[in-house]
Amino acid sequence: MNLPRIISAAAACFLSAACLETTAQVTFHHDFEGGSLGKVEQVSETEFRCHVQGQRDERGRNRQASWYYFRIDGLSGRPVSLTLTDFVGEYNDKPGACPMNADTIPVFSSDNEHWQQFPSMVWDADKKEAKLQIPAVRDRLWVAHIPPYPHSRLLSLLEELNRSDCARIEVIGRTVNARDLHLVTVTDFEKPDTGKKSVWLQARQHAWEASTSFVMEGALRFITSDVPAARRLREKIIFHFTPMMDPDGCATGQVRFNAHGYDVNRHWDEVDLRRKTFLQRMPEIWYVKKALFSSIDRGQKIDLMLNLHNTETAEYMETQADNDGTTVKLMQRFFDSLVADTSFDPNQRFKSSGAADHTTNTLWRERQIPVLLMEQRIATCPKLGRRPTTEDRLQFGQQLIRVMGETVLQ
Repeated sequence: MNLPRIISAAAACFLSAACLETTAQVTFHHDFEGGSLGKVEQVSETEFRCHVQGQRDERGRNRQASWYYFRIDGLSGRPVSLTLTDFVGEYNDKPGACPMNADTIPVFSSDNEHWQQFPSMVWDADKKEAKLQIPAVRDRLWVAHIPPYPHSRLLSLLEELNRSDCARIEVIGRTVNARDLHLVTVTDFEKPDTGKKSVWLQARQHAWEASTSFVMEGALRFITSDVPAARRLREKIIFHFTPMMDPDGCATGQVRFNAHGYDVNRHWDEVDLRRKTFLQRMPEIWYVKKALFSSIDRGQKIDLMLNLHNTETAEYMETQADNDGTTVKLMQRFFDSLVADTSFDPNQRFKSSGAADHTTNTLWRERQIPVLLMEQRIATCPKLGRRPTTEDRLQFGQQLIRVMGETVLQ
């Protein structure tokens, strides 16, 4: 009887090159920035079962298996079959959550930079497993849930932006693992701030949602460019960006919780800037919340704030703002303009509700910050007629920040 041989993905990383060359053994690796993979079972010489690692919160609950990113060596041009498994977890304390379906097809790359989706995937809805055929074209291949956007790419982008006269890069705090938290301010610094509008854009509260970082990069590149429209917006608006809320998770291949297990898009209502315990447990929320409140206390009203997220198949925008007609009307105009002029393709109407939750949207209730949450799907976009690419995300980022600016100036 042939039983599957269990391979530790971590242990496979230490196989020597000489061993690989001699045995032509297929090995799995995740010892690189953003990498993540659980155990690997070898079913046959060319068939493997790959378990998704997942991540749990500070209570050991809400296991999320939305991220995998690994490299396969020793393919030697042979067709290899992968079964991705162990997706089922828990969401908001409700068991049974599964971040995969027939339309969330993974991506692969032969250089870890240029990504394309697998041409096909067999999804077993009963077992909650995905079967893939690895193209027999390379000896080495990277596989991921969606195209990765590593922490190092952000650092390179910030270094580039820091050479611009219209951008200021600040470190406003540090994460649990002592990585810098950045605030990027973009405006025409030759003109006084008095009378300018203020816009905030935030991304990557959840490490797996890498598509939001491509949107953020597109926005940053546009608004710091010499394009006439960008220059005009900088004259009248101060743009603030918190581009990566969980750099620890992005660097270490986590899913949605910080290094202490706290969801970076929850707990915003309870984080008290006067209490040290929140600074210790959730510095990512504490420092950004402090930056927002400090801006308001200096007299710089925030006119619109958007918090970027990804989901598997849903696309929508929602806010807690509900008792200020002017604010809600502005948000509705923003929503309508995105629907009319961009690839934003919501599957539900703009939702304005005073219902309390624990997300960044609670900033409206606490300090009347007009903040919205935007979810964008990673599956097929009906408006595009296909699954979004990184190029689509970059382009959307340019359109998004332009529409945000034009909306607050109306």
